[in-house]
Amino acid sequence: MTRTLRMLAAVVAALALISGAAIRDQALAKKEKKPAKSETTAPSQPAGGKPEAGKPGDDKPFDEVVKDMTVVKGLFTFYRRADDNKVLMEILPAQLDRTFLFAGTLDQALGERGFYGAQQIGEFPLLFHQVGKSVQLVMRNSAFTAPDGSPAARAIARSFPNSILGAAKLQSKPHPERKSLLIDVSELLIKDLPGFAQGLTQAYQPTNYSFDKEKSAIRDVKDFPENCRVELMLHYQTDTPRTYSVTMPDARSVPLVVQYEISSLKETVYKPRLADDRVGHFLTIHQDFTSDRPSTPYVRYIDRWHLEKSDPAAALSPPKQPIVFWLENTIPVEYRDAIKEGTLLWNKAFEKIGFKDAVVVKQQPDSVDWDPADTRYNTIRWFAGVDAFFAIGPSRANPFTGEIYDADIGIGEGIVRSARRLGEEYVNPLSMTLDEPAPSLAAAWTRNPRALCSYGEGLAQQAALGMEILETRGGLTPEVEAKLMHQYIVELTAHEVGHTLGLRHNFRGSSILAPGDLNNTAKTAEIGQSSSVMDYNPVIVAAKGQKQGDFVPTTLGPYDYWAIEYAYKPIAGDEQAELAKIASRCADPMVPYSTDEDALGTFSPASIDPLANQYDASNDPLAYFKGRVGLVDELWNGMEKRLAKPGEGYQIYRRALGRGLNDDFRSMVTSSKLIGGVYHHRDHVGDPNGRLPYEPVPAAKQREALDFLNTATFGPKAFQLPASVLDRLANERNPGLDFASYFSTRLDYPWHDAVLTVQRAVLSRLYSPITLSRIQENELRFTPSEKPFRMADLFNGLTGAIWSELDSPGVPISSLRRNLQREQLKQLIRLTLRDGVSGPVAPQGPFGPPAIAAPPLPPEDATTLARASLVRIQTKIRAALAGKTAIEATTKAHLQETDARVTAALTAQLNRRVE
Repeated sequence: MTRTLRMLAAVVAALALISGAAIRDQALAKKEKKPAKSETTAPSQPAGGKPEAGKPGDDKPFDEVVKDMTVVKGLFTFYRRADDNKVLMEILPAQLDRTFLFAGTLDQALGERGFYGAQQIGEFPLLFHQVGKSVQLVMRNSAFTAPDGSPAARAIARSFPNSILGAAKLQSKPHPERKSLLIDVSELLIKDLPGFAQGLTQAYQPTNYSFDKEKSAIRDVKDFPENCRVELMLHYQTDTPRTYSVTMPDARSVPLVVQYEISSLKETVYKPRLADDRVGHFLTIHQDFTSDRPSTPYVRYIDRWHLEKSDPAAALSPPKQPIVFWLENTIPVEYRDAIKEGTLLWNKAFEKIGFKDAVVVKQQPDSVDWDPADTRYNTIRWFAGVDAFFAIGPSRANPFTGEIYDADIGIGEGIVRSARRLGEEYVNPLSMTLDEPAPSLAAAWTRNPRALCSYGEGLAQQAALGMEILETRGGLTPEVEAKLMHQYIVELTAHEVGHTLGLRHNFRGSSILAPGDLNNTAKTAEIGQSSSVMDYNPVIVAAKGQKQGDFVPTTLGPYDYWAIEYAYKPIAGDEQAELAKIASRCADPMVPYSTDEDALGTFSPASIDPLANQYDASNDPLAYFKGRVGLVDELWNGMEKRLAKPGEGYQIYRRALGRGLNDDFRSMVTSSKLIGGVYHHRDHVGDPNGRLPYEPVPAAKQREALDFLNTATFGPKAFQLPASVLDRLANERNPGLDFASYFSTRLDYPWHDAVLTVQRAVLSRLYSPITLSRIQENELRFTPSEKPFRMADLFNGLTGAIWSELDSPGVPISSLRRNLQREQLKQLIRLTLRDGVSGPVAPQGPFGPPAIAAPPLPPEDATTLARASLVRIQTKIRAALAGKTAIEATTKAHLQETDARVTAALTAQLNRRVE
């Protein structure tokens, strides 16, 4: 898991308090002009000079309590008194039990560990409900629907509750004329509504943080006809900070500024559009109890903006209301053109379906009277943080219809520094590959994948590695660097804007071109290097001596046009028939689609499709990854002469080595997906050129992948570095704000550990019970004319490569190889003894926690083959030890120890249940 995303994960459990549901009626309409708020002063009592302000109480007259308070009118009426920062809110009878939309934004944060400014932190439908002499803030449960007044609706009301988030006592009698209620805003909102206390505690373990109501306060209230915003400073504290913070002057005090916005649900003519699993959009989902006849109880709407042509009869017409993005004035001037270009790329897709200038970009002036957190403005914001190496493109959608009404893209300034090869070498060089990405604040709060994206961080690593390879060739001129950086920002922006238009990731998008066409600009200028900018597309560096094309896609791909067509094409007739016709084109090889749950971060054994990957390219990923390993070798072998210039520190070599190893990790683990791999298709029955859902990877391609790994990962020459390179891998000796150089446990580079991490990961995936079971299942799927790839091929191939020295008597086994052999031995012994494998977890009672699935069991054949591999290794070891050829001392001790371990394993009692 990346360092940044690991820190984001710390807030996940806390933010689960608020879960956005999905689905019913009408959406918010976006406004571009901001009405001026109306502020007056409530009238004073006329008698005898200025009277004292009335004390709140449910028995006090309304006007007496609010006299002399500043009045702020809009969607609600607020009364504010400056001397004690008192803010009261008037709720009209018609506003009780009426559904509004609530949206939260973390406006000012910490700049580290998952807490960054300008982040959306979720949204949900809310209502105000009176209970006696108090008003409750209620999160409405909109996940279950039925027609109003129907028996099903009554059953839903009794079966699925709303959630009460807070309550405020009445501050006066109802208004004598308006009959409205008066409450104290602080009682409703000055609390740990987002659950940040738990998030901070997890981010700064083992420090325990708690919410401090006394030091929290309302900072501002803004009110408009259709929405209002309350800005609060929420304070968190601890008496015993146990973790150092780079960004806080004193970790005992943590102030966070949030903005809560309440908006009205306006009646519009927006029509929800049903989703189709063949095309990838974010969804608004609810369970519909209207009838028990449909094949599924779920209704799934795609999330999209409301676009209507100004002239419906015109072939190409501007929309009545375009999607306007404001570039926040925090964005550095030098990057604004690239961000604008990436945003406007999407107009190409909209023009194909009849919309001209559907997306508009405007620049926020340096002095403005509106706030980017206002949901009436879509913004692209620039934020800072000591570990903010990512970008994110969340949006807000009406939880009843899926209509998107707000989007705020955040770009961390660290993605530019990281891409320019300025990352810290203290970070684990494999940090981009070790785990699945963690949800952002918004993804955690709403349980929605709209905000789950780590492309910015990964693409920055790709750009940095690309520049280092070019530098070793002497080809990184200022013009080339400027081109790469421009294309990089354009691609990243287009990706995040695509999310705000409703599009999900497409991790199969990069599979449309042959490897030889990736740098063919005659093709890529038209369709890009990928079918979609929604893939995690890598930075393409041409092989040495070949002509360099674009570094990343610079235009939309065929899939992007298709996904926009499905979501936004105006359809006058039978919409469902037309949508089904559009989606049925899924077998077209130019519009492949797989998303997050298909790729599963690429490295999980449960990810079965070797074309559903992150940072791969071409319709032959294995050929692409072979080339990537060659590029890394070129970097490592050439960086001594060119990478660092006189006067620069040796830390450059350490960073380059780490990035290269990171890339090798990805190339090798992803290539291992071919072994036991299954191509997965989303076609429906009857689609033109339709395919079956599952298609095993040809056995010949699986053997080719195993041969590649046996050479590049497990071969005797794998990961060999010149001593002169290892001597250059210096740490940064000047401290930063985190003083990491003071606490580094090792100054030299742990090359043995780093290499073993890569090898262990590949072995673990190949020996995973899931992978082994799939290999066994695939044996039944091969045609009679094809020689199947069997588990025996895997076990024999790996053992032969990893223990190849035993075929040449007297050849010493290097320390890197001994580490690898021990690791394989451990994994073979686990399979043989089925160590750690337990029976199924007993199901829980109806009120207990959900049962946790038992770890998958490897096939019995895998246990048999693992034992056979141990016997084979032991036989060869004993032959070597008994031979006449002298054996180097450490190698001999290693073989003797291995022999003893195998003997102990083969004679141990099996730890297996009766199956």
